[in-house]
Amino acid sequence: MVCFTSDVGLDTHVKMAVDDNGALPWGDLRPDTAGISDTEDGGSRTVLPLYGLPEIAIKGAALLTMLGTVACVHRMFGVRSAAVLSLSPALIFSIGRGYEEVYLALFCTFAMLLLSGSVPSMTRSMQALLGGVVFMMMPYSKGFVETPGFVSGTFLMAGGALLFGVAQRSQTGWSKWLNRPSVTGIFASGLVAVTMTAIGVFGLQSTLGIMADQPLRYISALLFAVIDLVFIFALFGMVLWPFILPAVRALRSIEHAGLAAMSVYVGAMVTALVFYVAALWTFEASLWNASWPWVVVTMGNNGRYITMLFIPAIIMLKLLSHHADVPTLDSPRSKAKVMGLTLMVLLPLSLLASLHGQTMWTDEAAEAMDLEQNEHFLFVSDDTLGMHWLYTFYQPLDAEANDITGHWRSADAPWEVHLNDSLSHVGTLVTSPDVTLTPNGWSVQSSGEVDLLNGGGEWRVLTRL
Repeated sequence: MVCFTSDVGLDTHVKMAVDDNGALPWGDLRPDTAGISDTEDGGSRTVLPLYGLPEIAIKGAALLTMLGTVACVHRMFGVRSAAVLSLSPALIFSIGRGYEEVYLALFCTFAMLLLSGSVPSMTRSMQALLGGVVFMMMPYSKGFVETPGFVSGTFLMAGGALLFGVAQRSQTGWSKWLNRPSVTGIFASGLVAVTMTAIGVFGLQSTLGIMADQPLRYISALLFAVIDLVFIFALFGMVLWPFILPAVRALRSIEHAGLAAMSVYVGAMVTALVFYVAALWTFEASLWNASWPWVVVTMGNNGRYITMLFIPAIIMLKLLSHHADVPTLDSPRSKAKVMGLTLMVLLPLSLLASLHGQTMWTDEAAEAMDLEQNEHFLFVSDDTLGMHWLYTFYQPLDAEANDITGHWRSADAPWEVHLNDSLSHVGTLVTSPDVTLTPNGWSVQSSGEVDLLNGGGEWRVLTRL
């Protein structure tokens, strides 16, 4: 249903606009001068070849992948796990918007199985190498790394997995601790936290670098990220909260090499996601001059990233149940009632995500613009996600074929002045609902209402007199 009721999301619109050289034709999402797009600097990003396909193909591929994944989970674990997966509001939301979460879930699962040495039909070294490749598909598909980073990351992950396996099998005092899941999970989480903090403090990565520039805001963002990712999207959204305490108690009491390796993986991933999302919120709030902490509401759906750990979580629960007396999603025992109640609460959210998808008022505005080949237009909006919204015009205008160029200015920038100098060649102006000023020498050609879920108000298309 969501594939028919929802437009693709803002990030998908951006990825569909990326050219063959990995650049954005109307300027990078993070322009050097705040509030002013730069068509000369398209940045560099990697996107999956999938985003070169039409919108229906992008959503269709995600839907088919989701259906196949649900079928496999049903066969391997049971109907309850499959039901929770199929009712996930986060995944339904992602599929309708053409996001990568369903692919990330598969990459994440296969990477965990391979890196932990859980595929006995393959040699340990081959598992580690393939696990590194599959793991690096996650940052690669999100555009975080390019080919050199992909290759180096693959060998780093493979080497780490092999060394960890050797240390587990060694007859040293460390081997006992490395086979205890509770210890390895905490250690991996702490190591990732220290590493990401060091990267941020020393400015080795732009997004994480915000923690050094705005430490107090970042600390508060960490708290919000834990609530959003761990409590809302993971424990509640994936119906894991009834099972987490029995699982933690059991993990403290056993020694198991496979579970210890999986604990390393899951602990590291959860920590990395929380730290990254907190940094992303803090960085974007600073970039957009957005009020804090209300920007968390705008970007709260980033918590959906943690859904990639749902299948790894049920794999761990299943394996743990073979060594300890713990309930699982498919054998909930005393947890059956609370599990059912949680699903009943989730069901309306799943229906809402299915029936009311993403809507874009920019589709109507693009039709009203009546642009010809080689023309330029200016889009003026609030700073928050302004460049993302600019790219929602790209596909409706068929900008690549018609050689149409879009520009963006923040409502706080001197855009009226720019229309008379650097943008004097622009003949069409589009304003978002939060911009009501009509500059001298311009008249309103068309207007329309924006639905309440997109903030409400009136968009306008203006032309020069």
